[in-house]
Amino acid sequence: MTYCVGFKSKTAVFLISDSLISGGYDKETREAFGTHTTFGELVDEEDNIMQDTRYKVFKLPNNVLATFAGDLEDSLEALAILRNELEQGLDPINAFKSVIASGPFTHIELLLGFMHQGEPKLYSYNRMDSGLFREEHSIIHIGSGQEHPYLTEKTSQFASFLVDNHGDEKSFIYMLAFLQNFAIKNPLISLGVGGFYYGGFVNLSGIRRMWNTTYLMYAVAPKNGNRNLFLNYQISLNRKDDLLLVSSSFLNHHRIYFQEIDSEDSPELPELQKRVNELKNDYWDGNFNFVILLNQLNYGFTICYMDNKDKLPEIEITTDRTKGETNYRLSLDLANYLLNPPTVKETDLEPEWDRSNPAHLEIPIRWFA
Repeated sequence: MTYCVGFKSKTAVFLISDSLISGGYDKETREAFGTHTTFGELVDEEDNIMQDTRYKVFKLPNNVLATFAGDLEDSLEALAILRNELEQGLDPINAFKSVIASGPFTHIELLLGFMHQGEPKLYSYNRMDSGLFREEHSIIHIGSGQEHPYLTEKTSQFASFLVDNHGDEKSFIYMLAFLQNFAIKNPLISLGVGGFYYGGFVNLSGIRRMWNTTYLMYAVAPKNGNRNLFLNYQISLNRKDDLLLVSSSFLNHHRIYFQEIDSEDSPELPELQKRVNELKNDYWDGNFNFVILLNQLNYGFTICYMDNKDKLPEIEITTDRTKGETNYRLSLDLANYLLNPPTVKETDLEPEWDRSNPAHLEIPIRWFA
């Protein structure tokens, strides 16, 4: 049970997936990982538990991205075969012939993204139980999430809007924020879809992943006759290579997600500990490229770019490692912007991305509700 999406621009191919949620009831797993996703979605059914232990977009040799839906063990086996062939120097299409020869893998769906002769390529395997490995030329959805009546439709619309109007980096960040916003506003958890969305894109420069990013959940609510801004909780994602630290104040936890396909990919313990410490230091130093504010009451989000050399960021991040606290202070302009957002018509789809004033970006997606 999952949701993965793949789409292309003229210069890149994108793969995004939610984090792993596994079916089945297991007391040990339930006790270890709880009954809530990173973003606070309740998973409390007898046949559906939270196993929030993996992100599902893999970086393979030769700048190939892959993601999967379906059986975990079969998916990892197929990807391990593909990785081995890519390491031998084969191109992705010929390398996948070994996966097909070792199959059939009837309980999985795969998406692959890579560049070929300067062009972005998107391939699917066994989509909708077709048993086929084929190139896709439009946006592709796999997993149980595609059964949601609006998710695939609105995601397709938003992807088309993005790639027609924005560059690769911005399109990627916008799509992640849109999917996260959609997930906290709709009961996707009933389809086994939830947690955090993650992925990457491939262009001529290679594979790019999400930069260090923190999400702030906020709401604007009336109190004593005034509109008040409430920052409720935060989720931070810090990345180094194939290691991801996820911190959620909702669950008051820090979890490390180490992406691996087989044991040969695991670093030695001292090296792993060094990388984990580097991730934690990034978190406690407030080292984020983006801060994304998700509106808990209404559809819409604001993205703040934190690394503008010509202007101080609109959000100040202060941390206290000893107390285990992270605090965020919004500028007066940004607070007023969130309290009194501009009136948006459904036809006004073009967001503003102003690097000299990076915080003031409100994506008008209320009509996606």
